[in-house]
Parts: sequence; C-alpha cells; structure tokens
Amino acid sequence: MTGTTRAIDCTNCGAGLAVLGGGRVNTQVCGYCGASLDANDAYRVLKVWDGMERPSSPFGLGMTGAIDGVTFTVIGTLGQREVWGRQVWEWVDHQLFSPTHGYAWLTVEDGHCVLTRKLRDGPMHSFLTSAKVERAETPPRLSWKGTRYRYYATTNWETTYVEGEFNWRPERGRTGTTVTVMSDDPADGMLAFVEPVGGAEREIERSHLWPGAQAAFGVEAPVRVHGQHPLQDIKAAIGPMMIAWFAGLAVAAVALGFVVVAMQPDPQRLFSGSPQDLPPEIVFAVSDTTRPARVELFHDLRNAFAGYEVQLTAPDGTALADTYREISYYSGGSGEDSWSEGSRSQTLNFVPPMAGDYTLSVASESGGATSGAFRVTFREGRLNAFWLWAAAGLFGLCAAAIPFFGLAKRSARWKGSDWSSEG
Repeated sequence: MTGTTRAIDCTNCGAGLAVLGGGRVNTQVCGYCGASLDANDAYRVLKVWDGMERPSSPFGLGMTGAIDGVTFTVIGTLGQREVWGRQVWEWVDHQLFSPTHGYAWLTVEDGHCVLTRKLRDGPMHSFLTSAKVERAETPPRLSWKGTRYRYYATTNWETTYVEGEFNWRPERGRTGTTVTVMSDDPADGMLAFVEPVGGAEREIERSHLWPGAQAAFGVEAPVRVHGQHPLQDIKAAIGPMMIAWFAGLAVAAVALGFVVVAMQPDPQRLFSGSPQDLPPEIVFAVSDTTRPARVELFHDLRNAFAGYEVQLTAPDGTALADTYREISYYSGGSGEDSWSEGSRSQTLNFVPPMAGDYTLSVASESGGATSGAFRVTFREGRLNAFWLWAAAGLFGLCAAAIPFFGLAKRSARWKGSDWSSEG
C-alpha cells in the first residue's frame, strides 16, 4: 500500500521522484539515472552512479506499514554486500520514516526481516571495534541496562546500490565495519557497533527480528525465509505439553509395572535346608504353559561362594537345561564405607513346553560353602514386567531430554558467530 506523497523532478534526468522522508532528508538518489541530489540545495546533482542494479526485495519505496501502532514509510533502499574469500553475503537495508517516531531501518536477508533503530543512550563508553575483537583472547562481553551481551560477529560491508531519500549522505562504494553482540535471550535483540570508513560518525544500533514485516507492509508476493536467523527464538510451544505427556506415560508405565509385580503368583517352595541335604531329584508339577516359569536358588552366604550343577528335564524326558549357577556374596566396612558385591540368589528361567511333572537336579560343587540356609523355589505363570520398566525408562528419558533439545536449538542461534579461539 502507498500513502499520499508529493514529488519532484530529478535535476539530472527529469524523472519524477516521490518526496516521502520529512524535513530532515538531505539526500535523494534517483532510481532511474543514479544521480545523488542535495535535498537542501534545490536538489543539486552531487554525483551520478550509473549502471547500478537494484537488489531484490519485497519492499519498495512508498510502501507503508505499522509496527506497534506506528506507521512507517519506506523512503530509501541500500544494497549491501560482504565478501570474504570466495564467500559473498548480500542483503538490503531500507530506511523507514515515521512523522511521529523518526527514522529506522528494515533489513531483508535470506527472507528474514529485521527492524533496527539507532540508540541514543547506547553503551558508547564500551564501543566495540574490530580491533578490540582481534586483540581479545575470549569473546568480548559488555553490559547494557542490566543485560549481558556477548560478541557474535564482525561484518565488513560495502554499499553497492543507493536509491531514495536519506537523512544522511550515502554513497555507492562506501565501506565500513559493524561488530554485533547478542545476549542469550532473543528478546533482548542484537546490538551493532557501526564504524564507517573515512571518519564518519560511529553509531550504536539495536535490532529485533520482525517476522510480520511483509504482512504489515502488504507485500503481495512474500519471499520465503531461508535458514535460522540469530535473533530467531526456537522455543517450542509444545515443549511443556510434550514433557508432561512423556512424564505421564513414564508414571503410567511404572504404575503398571508395580501392578504386574503385585500380580505375580506366589512361589512354591521345593526345598529348604542345608545344601548337603539336597535330594538327588526334585519333582514339581507345572500346569501353566502359556507364560514363563522360574526356578530360584537361594543360599544365605556371608563372604563366601558356592557352585551348583543344575539340570531340568521335561515330563517327556527332554532335557531343558544342563547348566551351572554360582552364588557368591561378599561385604565389609561400616557406615559410609560399607560395601557389598555379588548376590545370594540365582535363577533359571524357562518356558514349559507341556504340562506335567518336571524333574530338577541340583548338585553342589565341591569346594563351595556348605553352611547357611539353602532353598529352592518355583514360580509359574510369571507376568513379565520388563517391557514396562523399559518403557518407563524410555519415556522418562524423553521427558528429560526435551528441555535439552530446546537448549540445543536456542544455542544454534550462535552457530553463525565468527569467533574462533585459534590464534
């Protein structure tokens, strides 16, 4: 959309030029012939830059848009470029004007729109130059209005295109350096220390991302953004909900796990006594063949070990197990220095192939401990809670990891920093 404007004729080529920028404009550059005109001296021709190529931007001179209820008009366009080695970065700076709020800048780079204003009360005493950055051994930091800022990048820019009105005197080929700093909160914006080459006035600016700029100015064919801007906040709106969701699933899995444990059938005691009194064979009945079964050996040992040969035979004579189980338990110390290792029990798990009488043979190995109570128990129809415990752990990890993913995304704002610790 465009507002009502007055116009002048270019004193170099005669083209009609809109006058949009208020009484503080001192330069107008013709977009047709490239003539720089002195707005304070009857638009006298100062210089002519022919052959300039207008950079691509969704915003044009005369477009108006509102931010926080304040209407701004696009009055000027600068094409900017930085070259480092074989890499080239290009962006467009548009000067904005509001009759009530003065001048500002709207920058377009990779589709991201950034609103920038000059700081009248900036930390000029801490003006950060590229020379200071080069001398620093760690990323420079500074404070302004209670906020800590850290060095982000240094830009060596060159103006390649000029068109429109400005409250200063821009030139094609003008160069300068901008050092930027950021805080950890994107809402604090970015501070820029601008130092043009040639002794022009140094400035401190503050920038904020303006995602709604294209809509505010009525852009009919909005350009898409590419990549992540350092001022872009990546906080996920669903983060707290997802944390609560996974935490709830973890609690539910734990609760179900305890329910399964509580529903386990009571064990049958097959033998209780001394290992020396073990019978050659222990026969026990199995009726549930749909779930796992378990034989458990328990030996009440203290700083000792015992080994057992275990054989299990099905009702049809099929050998289901012929294995060895060692039980050992050691402990010592007292209070905070107490320690223990090993276990007083071992298990033999199996899936019954059929119902009927099973035969168990448990023989103690010579050299092992023979003192202490010993018992053999059997439990059939066991409910397996392993996957519930595993699910609880997985859901818990997901709930704990989500905030770290958010931190990682926010830290990605700094990936474009050019700071290097290498000398």
